[in-house]
Order: sequence, then structure tokens, then C-alpha cells
Amino acid sequence: MKMAPETTPRIIVCMVVTLLASGTVTWAQQADNASLLYYQAFLLYEKPDDTMAQMITDFRKGTIGVNETIIKHIENNRRVIDYLVAATDMPTCDWGYDYRQGADLVMPNLPAVRRIAFLLSAEARLLAVQGDYVTALDRCLTLRKMALQTCDRTLVTYLVGIALNGLTHGNIQNILGLIPNDVTALKQFRDALVQTQKRFPSLAYCLEQEADVCAQTMRIEKADVILKMVQESDGSSTDPALERVQQADEAFFERNRNHWFSSTALVIDTLESSLPYSEMCAKLGELDKRLCAEAQDNPDATLTAISLPAVGRVYQLTIRQQTHLHAVETAIDLYIAKASTGRLPDALPPDSPRDLFSGEPFEYERTDGGFILRCRAKEYPEKDKPHEYEFIVKR
Repeated sequence: MKMAPETTPRIIVCMVVTLLASGTVTWAQQADNASLLYYQAFLLYEKPDDTMAQMITDFRKGTIGVNETIIKHIENNRRVIDYLVAATDMPTCDWGYDYRQGADLVMPNLPAVRRIAFLLSAEARLLAVQGDYVTALDRCLTLRKMALQTCDRTLVTYLVGIALNGLTHGNIQNILGLIPNDVTALKQFRDALVQTQKRFPSLAYCLEQEADVCAQTMRIEKADVILKMVQESDGSSTDPALERVQQADEAFFERNRNHWFSSTALVIDTLESSLPYSEMCAKLGELDKRLCAEAQDNPDATLTAISLPAVGRVYQLTIRQQTHLHAVETAIDLYIAKASTGRLPDALPPDSPRDLFSGEPFEYERTDGGFILRCRAKEYPEKDKPHEYEFIVKR
């Protein structure tokens, strides 16, 4: 499964026409499908050149201030933003993917989703700078809802959803320092943020869906797709997998599908075992090595070894995103305390969200300009130091 390297207007038009003509969506139903608003937004978006894109990135991260060029770019894309806000308020988002393609599934909308997310992120900061912090926070929720609607039945879309969540949390982190002492607005935003997170699918659920999609490729009529995957992953004409697939019959594919589903079930059971972070990483690493090594002597494990994703790495990214969210939630509580009492508390409340790398509360350090929340364990051993999140408090 893959994103197209570049989403062109022609490709997007074709996807919309295909979506409507396929019967997935009829003209009468189009008002209920958010993807059609997204596709229109993609077509209308004025893609920035490299200089403009870098300026937008620097602005949304807070490393430069606002200027007329940034304001003009955002206003030129006002209709795009309006479509995005409307789309995320809709209950259904069917992108029209053809899952029969299996592992060869192409999703040309994903690069465009990421680009317009950067636009929305920049507008959120602009609103906060201009003093409209309520709408700025609402735009952050729009980004979270975009992540939900982007995350579909494949691991690629899950990873894009994770990236959008990370963008959202960074945006919130930067915007909170611009917000005045408004206890009501902060509490309402925190509650809404938590609710959207509850709707985001788990990695285990995503892998279960991914297994069904990948299994579409594990058929004799898709042998050419699998051979291409083998050659891309290894490049060796003497690879045992290459020879097995070239000589395979339908029984070979059926045995491999069974092995694939049983192996995926093992991974899902591990993910649902609620092991501490370090133990989970070790367990997933061991399982990955064992399942891949099994293919050396067991032909029935051939396609599992080819198709098994790097679950351990995806798990790390998931925990990183969730820990950043917990830091943001903790920070909002501290901002609420500051708004209520006039000063930051000396310590975190005992029921504060946890650093998921250690399973313990964040380390809390007040600074001259605000505070830092620091993880008590590193994401992986070779990393120089744990993640930390700095927040500025408006004076």
C-alpha cells in the first residue's frame, strides 16, 4: 500500500468521478460524504512554492512572526479552509479506495491531506496571534478530526493519522502560550480533545483491518504483485521467496493466507497484552524476528515474511503521539490552575496523565517563561535523552 508521490488535480478529478460512478457514493448521497469536500479542497488549494512553504512551517512552529505574505496565502485559501471545517463535521468519510488491489493499493489523496493540514495549522496560529483564541483552538480540533477521517483500513493511513495528531499536539503546544486566562475555554477544549482521542482507532484494530486488505494480494492471480514486492525488498534473483512464488499453486497461497492471519493474530494479542513500554518493544521485536526467520524453512510463512509491517516501530510512534497528547493534557490543567489562582502550581496533581514511556507522571520543571514537562524514560535506549515538552505562559 502506498501514497502517490504527488497528487495532481487530474488524479483527484479521476478519483471523484470513479467514486461517484462506482456506486460507493451517488449524487443524492454526496452531501453525506466528507471526502468529496476534501477533494474539492485539494483542487482549490494554491500550493505554495518552497520559499512560501518554509515560511508557513516557520510561522506555525513559532520561529517567525506573522507577515502580510503569510496572511495573504491563508486568505487566498479561505475556501479550502471552509471546506475542511465543513468536512470534519460530517459523520461519514469514504475515500473510495479499491481494497481489491490489496498490498498494491494506491491512495493518491494522502499527500494532499498532509499539505492542507499544514495550511490549517498555520491558520490556527494566525487566529491565536490575532486574539481569536477560541477559533484557534477549534481549528486544532478540526485537525484532530481530519486525522480521524484520514485513518482508514490500512497501516499507511493510520501512520498519516498519527502524523496529523502529532502536528495537532505541536500546534496546541505553541498556541497555549498565546491564550489569556480563560478557564471556561480551556476546560471545554480539554474535554473535546480527550473525546476526539477516544475515537481514534487502536494499532491492534488497524492491524486487523490491514490483514484483511493484504490478504487480497495473497492469491495466485496477484502473483506478479508479490514478485514485485519480493524484488523491491531484496533485489536478489536467488531469493527463496522469489522461487516459491514463481512456482506457487493455489494451495500455496491458501496456506500462506492462513499463516498470515494466524501471525497477525499473534501480533494483535501481544499489543493487547498491556505490557509496559520497554517490555512491549522487546516482545514485538522478538516476534518480528521469529516470524520472519520462520520463512527460511517454512514455505507457508513466505508471504508473512514479505508482508509483515514493522509493528515495533509503529508501536513506538503510537506511544510517542499518545505521550505528547498526555503532556498537552497535563499542560492544559496547569494553564487552568494558573488562570484560576494567578500562579503555576508547585507540583503536578496526583491524577495527571502519565508519560507512557515510563508509566509515571511527567517530570515538571517551572522556568522563567513557563514550564517543561519531561518524560522519565527514553523512547529507545540509544536516544540521547527523554522527550521533553516546553510550554510558554503568557504574562
